[in-house]
Amino acid sequence: MRKLVSWISSKKTLIIISIILISVMYLCITKKDTPDSKASNASQKYYTCITVENGDTLWEIAETYKTEEYGSTNEYIAEVMSINNLKSDNIQAGTNLLIPYYEVKSYQ
Repeated sequence: MRKLVSWISSKKTLIIISIILISVMYLCITKKDTPDSKASNASQKYYTCITVENGDTLWEIAETYKTEEYGSTNEYIAEVMSINNLKSDNIQAGTNLLIPYYEVKSYQ
């Protein structure tokens, strides 16, 4: 009888330790994906549509709309080309382009 009680007690301990370890691992994994709740500002991505004017280039458009969230002007131009299905960086006047940009919103 003592062996049975001892065996059940050791199983309970093992189950409790396992639950605690799994809970800690879950919290560690999910915590890194949650935003900092103390943030007062957040940069959010938006899109606007523009019509290309005579003489406009993707480089000039990037100078107007690119923000610090992009690593380089080339990276920004590559995104503009991708979302607009452009095969080259040549753009024609009258063409409508979807342009990404970031804007900081204050949350206080």
